[in-house]
Amino acid sequence: MKYKVLLLVLLGYGPILFAQKPAVSKVDTAMIKVLFFAGLRDKLNEDYSKANESFNKILSLDPNNAAVHYEVAVVNYRQNNLYEAEVAIKKATAIEANNTWYWMLMAELYKRKGDMLAMTGVLNQLIRLSPEKPEYYFDRSNAYLLAGKTAEAMKSYDEVEKKFGSSDELTRLRRRVTLGGREALSSEGIGDAKQVKEPTAEEQKILLAESLYKKGDLNGALTQFKAVLESNEQSYRAWEQALNIQLLLKQYKDAIKMADAALSIYPNQAILYYFMALALQQDHQNDLALTNAKSALELDAENGVYLELYGDILFLKGDRELALVQWKKAKAAGNGSEKLNKKINERKYLE
Repeated sequence: MKYKVLLLVLLGYGPILFAQKPAVSKVDTAMIKVLFFAGLRDKLNEDYSKANESFNKILSLDPNNAAVHYEVAVVNYRQNNLYEAEVAIKKATAIEANNTWYWMLMAELYKRKGDMLAMTGVLNQLIRLSPEKPEYYFDRSNAYLLAGKTAEAMKSYDEVEKKFGSSDELTRLRRRVTLGGREALSSEGIGDAKQVKEPTAEEQKILLAESLYKKGDLNGALTQFKAVLESNEQSYRAWEQALNIQLLLKQYKDAIKMADAALSIYPNQAILYYFMALALQQDHQNDLALTNAKSALELDAENGVYLELYGDILFLKGDRELALVQWKKAKAAGNGSEKLNKKINERKYLE
């Protein structure tokens, strides 16, 4: 069985930020209700400054309103005010520790900050609230690994196996740890490095491909990833990396064919639709590009990179005002690229 790991695609849960059910205010006054719904309306209209003003007025009346602290965190997160967002979401979880939406936002916050160790603590809370969801256990293991805590990562993978049984995915992830840090694992007491199994032929090709990619040999890396796919079309890692390289090499027609093949196997991966949209846009097939950009955003609505591409395609199709709206959304979602800022300031598409 194969589990979808949320750590790399947590932004795909962006729509949750609109779907929370606010806690009932302890100070149930008409003023608080008016301010709360005014704040929600302004948030949906992306008038974050005005929304924040309404929410803070509520907190001056009812400082223990967890739902409002959550909304303050959302508004600041969308403006990339990460410190303010973290302060607010911590207050929300301190008041109401059993609200999954609050912990999900905190996880996304730490993901954006790159604080993987803090992320593990949040995932422990999500596991506490939803102990039957394997994706949280996998995410925690991966967060430990990214934080350099290989011993904790392996122990966490052991917990996954104990609770949910073994799987090919679990075996692959464990092997990634052993291949990437044998000396560290040995020093931390996780088995004997000499007992680590040798990588399979497929894993050797992937390791070689990644090594060539890092050295700048894109054609060599692409050849290796294609060789992996010829023997195992289920290797998502190979599909994604091969597509990325084809786009870097400007092999747009080939990328379109490969993205189509990848999507036939993995139809729910937002990044594959993004790659398809980018290749189509570069191949001047803007109608199809727009459709695929929309598909990517349906799966990952808050992704600033996808929003920027969506704006680019709209601009090329002649809808300049809506393109500007999407670029501003991309910036609010955390995309701070210099090119995006120039698009917004100059109100035009840039190659």
